[in-house]
Amino acid sequence: MSAQKSVASWKGSWDKGLIALCILVSAAAWMATPQLITPYPLQAPWFESAAFFPRVTLGVACIAGLVELYQRRRAVEVADSDELDSSSASMLQALGMLVLFGLYMLAVPWAGYLTSTVAFLMASGAWLGLSWRATLTLSLLLSLTMWWVFVKVLKVYFGHGWLI
Repeated sequence: MSAQKSVASWKGSWDKGLIALCILVSAAAWMATPQLITPYPLQAPWFESAAFFPRVTLGVACIAGLVELYQRRRAVEVADSDELDSSSASMLQALGMLVLFGLYMLAVPWAGYLTSTVAFLMASGAWLGLSWRATLTLSLLLSLTMWWVFVKVLKVYFGHGWLI
């Protein structure tokens, strides 16, 4: 009886299927990472390789997906969910942030990582209605910290834009 109940909980569950698909795509991308990075330096140690950060991120995505699938092994009723209530969310702000992020992705190769990150965070703070002082402070601190972590520590190569 419990096997039938377990199969029934997986049968109509599109979210579990989507999570499983994300796990498979992440695992495939993890395995293909060296082929996707050109030129890939084979002589670099694994912790200094250009594939280090993408592989760690994809590995975390796979593990998180497996944990999520394990936690969703029993069907959860919506009323029993601990998720946030999205009824107060602003779709206009969410769509604006998606547009800003799309522009940010296009700007990084052209303007450089640090410059485009500062611009993205400044525009995001303005769009979300933060004060100019908070926006400027957070933008500069986050941009410099993320630049140091990604470029200096993790050695992620973003290319060189016309600024920084």
